[in-house]
Amino acid sequence: MQQAEPAMSCEKCGAKLEVVRRCRQVRLKCTDCQREFQIHEVASRLDSATEALLGQYTTIIYD
Repeated sequence: MQQAEPAMSCEKCGAKLEVVRRCRQVRLKCTDCQREFQIHEVASRLDSATEALLGQYTTIIYD
């Protein structure tokens, strides 16, 4: 069974958001305007595919 692609969009420009993992943090970053969102900023509108992707990380640091 294939997982769905995350379909989150940027609040600023409407482009696709991608999950970016760095040492000690995970963010959602716009593929167009490059704005970054902390997880708690978009938590209320996470789609199931993005939630599943974020679930792969053992710890998400909110900074």
